[in-house]
Amino acid sequence: MLEGIEVLLHSSIKISKEKVIYIDPFKIDKNYNDADIIFITHSHYDHYSIEDINKIKKEDTIIVEPKDLLEKTLNDGFKKDSIITVEPN
Repeated sequence: MLEGIEVLLHSSIKISKEKVIYIDPFKIDKNYNDADIIFITHSHYDHYSIEDINKIKKEDTIIVEPKDLLEKTLNDGFKKDSIITVEPN
């Protein structure tokens, strides 16, 4: 039932099913560049770490994040059409 789901470190989770999904990537050990989707829950350094995001993102990765991170994510090199912003509730 939990096959393909890994708890990495802290609150970081990787789901490897039809798509590769990361939630709050943090302290990623090497370059995987395999993320189809990255979910970021909030802006704290241990949830939004551009160093770790760069280790997992690929050319067509979609990032789903709170609206208040949009400007930061754009400044970190993501294209607007690859970002989905969400709001609480």
